[in-house]
Amino acid sequence: MMKRLSLAVSRLLLLACIAVSGAAYAADVRPGDTPALPILTTLDGKTIHPASLRGKVIVISYFASYCPFCANEAPKLQKLYSRNTDKLIVIGVNIESKDPQQKEKAQQWVRKYQLTHPVTTDFPALERVLGKRQGLPINYVFDKRGMLRRVDVGEIFDEDFDDIARFAQQD
Repeated sequence: MMKRLSLAVSRLLLLACIAVSGAAYAADVRPGDTPALPILTTLDGKTIHPASLRGKVIVISYFASYCPFCANEAPKLQKLYSRNTDKLIVIGVNIESKDPQQKEKAQQWVRKYQLTHPVTTDFPALERVLGKRQGLPINYVFDKRGMLRRVDVGEIFDEDFDDIARFAQQD
């Protein structure tokens, strides 16, 4: 009897832990969702308010300094941004939040790839809104009203960048 009660209590505690830990993160967003993006702070200390992004296509791009696929995408993201700054913003997000040298690695990344688009280390805040990442790199593309239109997990190709540029130019 005591063993059954102990097992039942253990199961209840396990379920409670799962429920509590799951509450810290949003369910993964899907195209068609309009999540409330958090306020982000860039590496240079500027604040990005979600309201200031309305009217532009938003590309949120997760990267890590150790990711070769992210390294392949970095110059392409910069090119996408520099050619479409009137209609689109790219926000690079370094995901190495458990690394004490995260900010330094992200700054080296910016210098190495000569990035002019904003870069942040606010990965945990975005993860709470967008859900757990399923790979790397990941690109989230939002329309001008903030609706998620596409999620690309893994390296994307030149034609995908062209598609995003065309999407940004639509009125």
